[in-house]
Amino acid sequence: MMIDDYLNQVGEKKTSVLWTLYNNLSAPSPLVLTNTAPTVTFRCKITLSVSGAHNDVTGSVTVNAEVISFTSATTKITTTNLTALPTVTCQNLDCNVKIWCIDTGGADIMQVSYADFFCRWEDVNVLFMNNLGAWTQSNAKVVCKEAYAVGDYLRKKNTTTEYPIRQTGNVLDLDAVEQFRKYML
Repeated sequence: MMIDDYLNQVGEKKTSVLWTLYNNLSAPSPLVLTNTAPTVTFRCKITLSVSGAHNDVTGSVTVNAEVISFTSATTKITTTNLTALPTVTCQNLDCNVKIWCIDTGGADIMQVSYADFFCRWEDVNVLFMNNLGAWTQSNAKVVCKEAYAVGDYLRKKNTTTEYPIRQTGNVLDLDAVEQFRKYML
């Protein structure tokens, strides 16, 4: 396709997910945590939920030496600050256990990754009419084949400035087949 030669730059799409240590059924022996510890001091947020026939949510979860008691499916937070992966055990539980990391202020800690995509990136300062009918200033225009949404974050490869997508559009050929997408950042 002719557009492929035009898309000769590399951009990155940001993906953020909760820093989850465990999300599976409870077990009496120490849980096998499925992630590494964050690089900052953290606490654990623990949610118990019913999962099919696994519906016994009365018991406790021990994080290192801290015991958190549960009498219903709910979310609780440890009080101990951690800097390394804890040892986590469950007592008298048969349910789903989700454990993720929060900072010492209580905000979720996110794991961030970037996925490369081919594009044409143009640094521009133009005004465009957004979907609500208000004039909006754009800092860049990106042309690529990937499907992203308003609110996703993009950046040029090997840079640190991230831009939110403010407007999306697709370009069709004469047969109404999508050729590429255009994003205003």
